[in-house]
Amino acid sequence: MKKNATLFVLFVSIITMLPGLSLAAQDNVNLGDAIKILQVLTGGSQPPAFNATGTWAVKSSLHNITRTGEVFLDMKPDGRLTGYAELTSLSGLVSVTGYIHGLSFDLEMTSDFGSIVVHGQATSDGQNINGSFYNKEYENIVIHWDGYRQSVEAKVGTYVYDSQQNSLSLTYAVGAPQNFNVSGFTETTLNLNGQIYERNNADDIGNIVGIWRNIEGSIETIMTFDENGNFSYIQKQID
Repeated sequence: MKKNATLFVLFVSIITMLPGLSLAAQDNVNLGDAIKILQVLTGGSQPPAFNATGTWAVKSSLHNITRTGEVFLDMKPDGRLTGYAELTSLSGLVSVTGYIHGLSFDLEMTSDFGSIVVHGQATSDGQNINGSFYNKEYENIVIHWDGYRQSVEAKVGTYVYDSQQNSLSLTYAVGAPQNFNVSGFTETTLNLNGQIYERNNADDIGNIVGIWRNIEGSIETIMTFDENGNFSYIQKQID
């Protein structure tokens, strides 16, 4: 036992000489240190080379059928990714988690209907992405995809939906709160202050979780509500 402990301390001592690695004291090596060691050994500790925060339009093709979607991402300084997506290749509101290392990234996308693992890379300017994903539903094959950053700015914050008062309150991370009167709530439509929003994936009436869209002329508004009380709000020009 003492011999194994000595070998482990020696291993940690050698590993700490690797560039870009900062560990706890040798007598207090924890799980976080072990993860850092594995990241260095696998080359996964490379800092992010682009900012992935924003809205991405993506598409893939299988059997001559094109599938499209939109991915809303938030990146932390260390490269961790969280967000949501609406995809024709995976039904339901899709939660996204992952990590960026350099220009490469790995994502896991999960909904009530399944999950997919996505690998990709960005161009040097951080405006275009491409890669592959694996989904057992599609005959256990790898599907290639590509996408680009949409030139829109997302507003984020928290929301409170009161089904008894038929009200929706949005509290933005920056800016004044916004209140809506909710009426005409069906499985796929939502009336907010007289504007009709629609979602592709039907859900229970009164369950506001999902991605809702409204088109007025050439402006599309997209509001995403998650199950934890967070939301994002974007507007974009459409053709």
